[in-house]
Amino acid sequence: MRCPVCRAEVERPPQCRRCRADLSLLFSLEEQHRQAVALARDALRAGQWRRALALAEGADTLRHDEESRRLLALLHLLHGDFAQAWSGSADREQR
Repeated sequence: MRCPVCRAEVERPPQCRRCRADLSLLFSLEEQHRQAVALARDALRAGQWRRALALAEGADTLRHDEESRRLLALLHLLHGDFAQAWSGSADREQR
């Protein structure tokens, strides 16, 4: 993770190694994102597509990244919502 204050690469919470900014909230959000993605994948493996979609949307809300974008596209495809799968990935690529 990059420190939003000084742009240093930070590997361990709670403070930036360079400027000592408190990054504990950012690390907490990152952990929530990881958990939501993992739970979405578990739900997908269990065939719980609606639950997986809700979890993937929550993960994407926490942090827009390629991983959550791909997971959302896959889940929209499984739900037969081809337009959303396409438009969601195209919209996020522009960010």
